Amino acid sequence: MEKNLDLQNLNAKNSLVQIFSGFNSEFEVKQIQSIFREKNPKISFIGTTTAGEINGSVVYEKNIAISIVQFEHTTVKYGYFTNGEDYDLGKDIAHSLILDDTKLLILFANGLCINGSDVVDGISSVNTHIPIAGGLAGDNGAFIQTLVFNNDTIGLKSCVGVSLNSKRLEVFTDYQLNWQPIGQTMFVTKANKNRLYELDGIPVVEVYKKYLGHNVSDNLPFSATEFPLLKIDDGDVEICRTFTNKFEDGSLLTIGNLEVDDKVRLAFGNIDLVLRDTRKKITQYKTFQPEAIFTYSCTVRKSFLQSEITAELDPLAKTAPTCGFFTYGEFFSKNSKNSLLNITLTILGLKENNQEYNEEQNYLNNELDESEKNFITNKHFLVLDALTTLSNTVIDELSEANKELEKTKTELEILATTDKLTGIYNRAKLDDLFNAEIDRCKRYKNSFGCAIFDLDHFKEVNDTHGHLVGDEVLKNISNVIKSNMRKSDIFGRWGGEEFVLILPEINEEGMIFYLEKLRVIVSNYTNEKVGTKTVSIGATLYQKNDTVDSITKRADDALYKAKRLGRNNLVLQ
Repeated sequence: MEKNLDLQNLNAKNSLVQIFSGFNSEFEVKQIQSIFREKNPKISFIGTTTAGEINGSVVYEKNIAISIVQFEHTTVKYGYFTNGEDYDLGKDIAHSLILDDTKLLILFANGLCINGSDVVDGISSVNTHIPIAGGLAGDNGAFIQTLVFNNDTIGLKSCVGVSLNSKRLEVFTDYQLNWQPIGQTMFVTKANKNRLYELDGIPVVEVYKKYLGHNVSDNLPFSATEFPLLKIDDGDVEICRTFTNKFEDGSLLTIGNLEVDDKVRLAFGNIDLVLRDTRKKITQYKTFQPEAIFTYSCTVRKSFLQSEITAELDPLAKTAPTCGFFTYGEFFSKNSKNSLLNITLTILGLKENNQEYNEEQNYLNNELDESEKNFITNKHFLVLDALTTLSNTVIDELSEANKELEKTKTELEILATTDKLTGIYNRAKLDDLFNAEIDRCKRYKNSFGCAIFDLDHFKEVNDTHGHLVGDEVLKNISNVIKSNMRKSDIFGRWGGEEFVLILPEINEEGMIFYLEKLRVIVSNYTNEKVGTKTVSIGATLYQKNDTVDSITKRADDALYKAKRLGRNNLVLQ
């Protein structure tokens, strides 16, 4: 490197220099810094240790790749950042690097000591319009020590980054995942940022054992390369979460955060499907006509594809000069949403000069299309693709069927527990709620009130105006009471023109004041067909050893006493 590196003719403010080091000791990084100082101390750079270096379509290990881009119309602002709080670190990066004409941020972070998702969220709290690229530093799969660095500083818990600032620069970003979802959708039920405990209330290792068997679950976290979790959300970006460590309690350390209530599915990788889908998108990259391509690709992808990784990189290298590294997590932006990805190949295309695209025959896609029509070749991944589609379609259909069953179950529960006319609880549901309230009072030595309302002279309404008007009055009176009762109260129809109100956490004085208030409110309500109607109320408080029958009997006796006193009365017994 010392012999071949020429930095003399570079314009410092227009130069983007990235160093990807397969050597991850501080001593070796200091040597890189020393060489740059000797060659040209004015040139800034950002650097990271890697899990592999990319130059064109060639993948290196334990090597050093240096990318130098000399812009004509773009300035480069460099920064080194450290902060005890990762979210605040992201905010610091955004505040420091983003200028009025910023088009892109490129970041390298120490992922073993920093939560990359929190850094991304911190950046997003300041600005979501500027795309981010780059990744988490690697150490060739050892997961012991990763470093990021610039000209004179080496960081264990830090981030280095640049902003590209220009009115002429055009930026293209894309990503490739192509892991296929399988199985049903599950919910994260216990997680703490990047530590996952449970899915659907089941320990995550047990979930893997249930659906994928002992061989996979016993080899976690390493088997997550082939079977990661795919996060399902409303965005356009598929986010995988793989694991780097299994704790003694069975929880798994993820690269990137998962939150409670996140929806996930298991996913699997197949080399042929991954490469086929990658090749199909190459025309999109050629249309942009990039002058340089940077790719920040997950080390899991490299270990999974093995020698076939060059087949994925080759179309990019044939499109424009390509350089990058293998990461422990990839920074990515799409549609003003920043993310930390896993298992992806992220692609960053840059150009300052608009070039007219000469559309040409895409032989790669044509060859692919022809092979899929052949009777003999490439049948293995066609069958796998078809079976994956079949599996996912069956899962979707079962999911829709379950939704219909849940909807029907809910509707039946409503029918079984509510009064058809008024929509409030029916007698059967009230019995259950009475018993629950009695059990609660026994346990916590509390009390509750019970009140029975009876519409005065209701028979006259039916006899004079008919049952339809009588039904309307019942609905109106129940609505009046329901609109004026406490949120904690339980209200239902006891039968005929009688209603019951269960009053948790109330004493005698409070109950008298409250029920009198309701009685007056009802008496002030006017129905345009029958005028005003009143109610008589019998009430009582829960007593030790009460049953549903005993407490409602006392309330009923009090109700009849209220009627004998001339109706439109409240009697407490």
